[in-house]
Formats: sequence, structure tokens, C-alpha cells
Amino acid sequence: MKKIFAFLLLGLTVAFASCGDEKTETGTDWFLTPVAEVNGTTVGLSCQTRFGEGVLENTSVGFSYAAVVDNKIGAFADVAGSAVDGTGIAATLTGLQPETSYVVFAYAGLSTGRVQSAGAVFKTGQDDMPDPDPERPAFGTPAASGVTKTEATLSCTFNFEDTADYDVYFRYKPASSGSYDRVNVPTGTGTKTAALTGLTPGTTYEFALCADWGGQTYTSAAATFTTSSDGGGGNTGSAKYSGWPELPVEVANSDYYYAYHICPDFSVGGHKARNYTVCFSAENHCPLWVSAPRHACYEVKNTDRTDAYGRDPKIPSNIQCSSKSTGGGCNKGHMLGSAERLVTREVNKQVFYYTNIAPQYSGSFNTGGGAWNNLEAFVDAQVCADTTYIVVGTYFKPFTDAYGQSCSPAKISFGGRNDVTRPSMFYYLILRTKSGSTRKSVRDCRADELKCAAFVLRHNMEKGHKPQAKDMMKVSDLEALTGFQFFANVPNAPKSSYNPSDWGL
Repeated sequence: MKKIFAFLLLGLTVAFASCGDEKTETGTDWFLTPVAEVNGTTVGLSCQTRFGEGVLENTSVGFSYAAVVDNKIGAFADVAGSAVDGTGIAATLTGLQPETSYVVFAYAGLSTGRVQSAGAVFKTGQDDMPDPDPERPAFGTPAASGVTKTEATLSCTFNFEDTADYDVYFRYKPASSGSYDRVNVPTGTGTKTAALTGLTPGTTYEFALCADWGGQTYTSAAATFTTSSDGGGGNTGSAKYSGWPELPVEVANSDYYYAYHICPDFSVGGHKARNYTVCFSAENHCPLWVSAPRHACYEVKNTDRTDAYGRDPKIPSNIQCSSKSTGGGCNKGHMLGSAERLVTREVNKQVFYYTNIAPQYSGSFNTGGGAWNNLEAFVDAQVCADTTYIVVGTYFKPFTDAYGQSCSPAKISFGGRNDVTRPSMFYYLILRTKSGSTRKSVRDCRADELKCAAFVLRHNMEKGHKPQAKDMMKVSDLEALTGFQFFANVPNAPKSSYNPSDWGL
């Protein structure tokens, strides 16, 4: 029996995200809610969009889905074989687990990145068993789920009533290899599953369900899956918008407030571009981090610096600074700089929100020839034809750097308040392609095509200091230090390693 579902996912702890790139917070600017037509464990998916006719014809489109077990969402996988129908997207899912809830969203890979719909949920029915054949075993459509760097789960329905001895098993091998491995499964009619481990990262495998009976081997149709590349960060959390590569994972903390700023009057590919995201601390009255894409399109000078200092309308005003006054030996340090957002006046005004500003030492750090200014110039040189993704952050505990020098935080008078915390350390995370000109999303790149690293500077770093290899830190180490999970939307981001020579150091 067919059932049609079209309801938003409610009550589950998951944070989807604009895939790419420039999606607004609602998730409905460019997509309607996906519709699922369920027939047993086969599901027809469709999603209408608000893109113009023909926009999706030469675009990577599709659906991503994941099983929901015990109110927890598993790993997402993309549906193979999605098709464009006018301004809509359609696909068929087969071989799903019976009587299981799944969450699904539609996506489109635009030139600026991947955007996606809001999530929807459906529940499969009972096994859609193949019709029995008295003369031979019958198979459904094989499928792979839960694919990681080294693991995958295979499934396929099977129908055979003969009582004679026979064997049922999955066979699998790398697509480029000629030798199959085998995993035996129980005989009898039903859904067969097998968990594979020890797979090779970044490898495409082909597999099928087989039955040996009466001196012959019967097989299902062949299917494939591809493991993720080695060197990924092992991400387990979810950022609010899954297609924004720069986003850290939101941390549930009463001290943290988040704002996602969309450019009010600057569009890319027919939709409004995003500006930046901030995580703001109520206790420190200071940003904890600001994440943003960097690209030349944002820096085209169509306006001058606005100096439009003011409160962020998306963050409670009582926890922000109230004026542009300075103190504690500091000036106003932009996390995302004004020069990085000159494309329109309104876009530039957003970077003057107090939530994008932290107190920085004016004599040695945030000044001409200062350590921070020199690092900013280094980052500017990393901007390339492919989009560069950054996270700029602060640290509010005592910090000792790789040179053995220390700095501690302190309460100062700043921005019209007397309880602002002056950070002990600032960090700059960068993620981009190594070549800078792949014309691919970082989400679609192998680990060896990417470079990412953290640059950390104690706040009292000496004036004149320029970026050095000793300033660098593995992203995974900075995660351990700060408690934040970075680049969670880029599975192959090489967060556990870096090579200074990749950065010219």
C-alpha cells in the first residue's frame, strides 16, 4: 500500500544547513518540503523548487537521507540517480529497512555551493519482497547504508522457499579488483544485511546478494558504494546549515548566542549570499567565534567603509556592548574585516555589529605591523578562485603558546561596559583547496585536495611578529582546547594534520 508523506521533521535533534552556500535560515527560500511516496521499502521522492525554468538542468541535484533510530539520526547518504523534472527534483529509494523512519532533504549544487530544503520524514512499510519463483531464488534491490571510511552495511530482500541446503551471502570487492570477498547471511525469506569493516578509504566497491543452490549461483543486481577518503576529521556533530563548509557545530550552552547573517542586498546565482555567522558569549560580552566564506566577489569595492557601529539585531542587546568606546589598552578588533565585505553598503554595515568586534591590544596586536594585522594579511593572500572558509575566534583562559610565552584574560572597561573580557588568545582557522582552482565544493574534495590549519596568537604577542610554522596547530587540537567542532560539514577536511609548506611556511 502506498503512503504519501510531506511533513517537516519535528522533535528530533538534528540541524540541517544551507548546503552551500547561500541559503537563508528558513530553509524554504528555494525549496518546498520534499514529498515521499512509500511503497513497502521502496520510496519515491520528489521536491518542487522556486528556481527558474532550466536553472537545475546542468546542476548537481538530489536527495540526502538517513535512518532515525531511537530518536537519533544516523549518517546521511546521497541518493543515486536523481533527476530534474522542470523545476522539481525526483528520485527513487530502494532497499530500505522495513518499518523504519527516515529523514530526507533535497539539495542543489549551485556555483556558489550546495543549498538544500528543509528536512522531511517518512516511515517505510513492511518488506517489499520479490515475488517467489519456484524454480530459483528471487532478489530485491541491494543497497548500502552507514558508509564511512572503513565500514558499510549492505542490505537486500530475498525470497526462496526451498527446504534443500543452500547458501546465501553478500559478495563484494573494489570495483578495480577482480577478487570477491564474501559474508555469509542466514537462509530463508526476508531482508538480508551484512556489516562490512576494514574497508579501504576513498574506494568504490561493487556488491550483490548471492545464493548457491543446486550447483548454480544466483545473484541480485549489482550495486556500488564509495567509502569516504582517509584523513577526514571524523565529524559526529551537525552544524545548523549542513552545506555551509565554514560552520562549527552549535554547542548547547546558556552562555552562547548564535546569529546567522544573510547579505540583505547582495545575491549570487539568483539568491542572497550569506555574510557571516557569530557565536557570542553573554558572560564575556565578546564573540567566541565568527565564521565566514572569503571570496573576491564579496570584496568588490562598491562602497567605502561605513563605520556603522551598532548592536546586532539578532542577539539580545543587553549582553552586547553599547558604544564604540574603547579601553583596557585595546581598540576595536573586527573578527571579519570591513575590507572583506565592500560589495554593498548594507553588507559592510553588518560587519560593524558589536558581536563581530573583540577588544585587541592597540599597541602591538591590532595595528600597523602588529601580529594580528600581519596574520590578516597572510590570510588575505589565501583567498583564491575557489572559496576559502574561515573561523576567527577568541580564547578566555590562560594560554601558553609554542614559544613558551603566556597570556591571561582580564576584565576591562570597553564598549560602554565595565565587564568585558579581554581574550588571552586569538585564532584563525582556514580551509581551502590546495590548488585554489578546482571549481569544486570542498565538500566534494578528497582529503589530499584540501588544506586546513589553525593559526594561534597569544594576545600579547610582540609587535612585528609574522606568521610562522610554530603559530600553527592541528584543527583537531584546537577543537580539544576550545570545545568547539570545526568544519563539521566537510567530511574529508584534514583536521588531524597540516603541512607548513602547503602554506608557504
